Amino acid sequence: MKSFFPNSLHSRLLTYFIMSLAFTFFFFGFMLMNSIYLQEVADERFANERFLQNIKDELSNIQEPLEKYLTTFSSEALSKLLFTTETLKETIPSQRKIVANNQELLKREIYFLIDTYLEKATLLVEQKRGRKVTEYTNSFEEITKLYRYIGKRIDEISLQGFRGQLEEYRNFLILFRKVQIYSLLLILATIGMSFSLLTNAVISISVPMQQLSKMAGKISLGDFNIPDINCKSVNEVNQVAEAFNDMKNSIHHYIEALQKQKEFEQEIMTERVRNLKMEQLLKRMELYTMQAQMNPHFLFNTLNTGVQLAIVEEAEKTTDFMENLAALFRHNLREKKFFVPLRHEYDGLVSYFNILKIRFPKSLNLTIDVDESLLDRFTCPSMIIQPIVENSVIHAFKNKESAGTISVRIDYEDPLLIISVKDDGVGIPDKTVKELLKPTTHDYRLSSKVMGLENVIQRCYFFYPTCKDVIDIKSKPNKGTEIIIKIHTEVKPCIEL
Repeated sequence: MKSFFPNSLHSRLLTYFIMSLAFTFFFFGFMLMNSIYLQEVADERFANERFLQNIKDELSNIQEPLEKYLTTFSSEALSKLLFTTETLKETIPSQRKIVANNQELLKREIYFLIDTYLEKATLLVEQKRGRKVTEYTNSFEEITKLYRYIGKRIDEISLQGFRGQLEEYRNFLILFRKVQIYSLLLILATIGMSFSLLTNAVISISVPMQQLSKMAGKISLGDFNIPDINCKSVNEVNQVAEAFNDMKNSIHHYIEALQKQKEFEQEIMTERVRNLKMEQLLKRMELYTMQAQMNPHFLFNTLNTGVQLAIVEEAEKTTDFMENLAALFRHNLREKKFFVPLRHEYDGLVSYFNILKIRFPKSLNLTIDVDESLLDRFTCPSMIIQPIVENSVIHAFKNKESAGTISVRIDYEDPLLIISVKDDGVGIPDKTVKELLKPTTHDYRLSSKVMGLENVIQRCYFFYPTCKDVIDIKSKPNKGTEIIIKIHTEVKPCIEL
């Protein structure tokens, strides 16, 4: 909401001064008006008494020249008498309504008595001019008595009015006290409003300055996350607050830019280190793949089995065994690429299964389930299925008396190519599963473990760094283990540095 007062400091102080001056003038005007009103009330209360006294004075101005005229027959006295008589006639009202007011009724009686007095005075002058001594002597005695009676009645009415004025004077004092109290309240209200305006002006300046001081202290300590000052003060203070906010935000943005630049440089250095590690990992993976292709332990066992078969059997089974062994050797040795067609991996797995069936005809059951249409549509990392099967053959069936089962299944759920290797062996402890699934780039010792399952896991992480669920292990003690590889067919594998 827009402020009632101008928003600049100069204009606001000028407005406060004008308002205070206006309240002061209003206060003195109120006092003056009430004083004039009380004077008018007092004048009105004593106007009747002054009027009656004026009439009494006029009667005296008639009675004195009348006596002088009767005794001296002075024309000057007669002139004064006639003039005063006309003046008195004009003074007393001609309209004399009967009202329910005792004072007004008494004044009405006085007016009629004065009319009688003036008539007698006129008759007395005529008798004097006609030299009717006895008649004007008697008339003078009567008019003198009437004059004294009128004066006495005027005094009684004035006294009665004065007594009434005493009560009105008390009311007048009460009214005057009320005026004094109202004036005092008005003075206090003026002082309070002036103090309120002054306090508001001081607060509107001091509070934003305190906020600016606190913000400056926090900024000096490096805290730029404090909110901006939302200042609603005079224009000068608002401009200072806005400039301070702009300065704080500019410094903050500059520091953030420096930090982002530093982070960017750090990311570049991290990326360089990562590239070096990836390059080393690629070289290790290539070595692991070659070593996995030429596993001495496996070659020794298979060759030993071939020798034994050649001794105890005829040439038929030995021929099958040697053919599968030769096919497996050719499969492992002819491809040194990181990615191969899925059919190539499948053919090698079939040859490997045929050898295992000859080696473990009664203790191992092997199954493979794959849609033939998938073999020519997709590619997969080289040597990714056989090491997992070999890991199951070596580790899954230790201390197991019954025959074991290894099943391989390849499915496609758009866009994922899902490869599952499942056994019903002794399982893998949870701690070992967590260690195996932990992405790492540390240097390995060339052990059978590295060249087996862990090698496959780390290669999956390497080829698909953005696919966090590329490989998973589900295992229960004495229930078996299932290793699931999910290859996102729409994601380009990371095989270049």
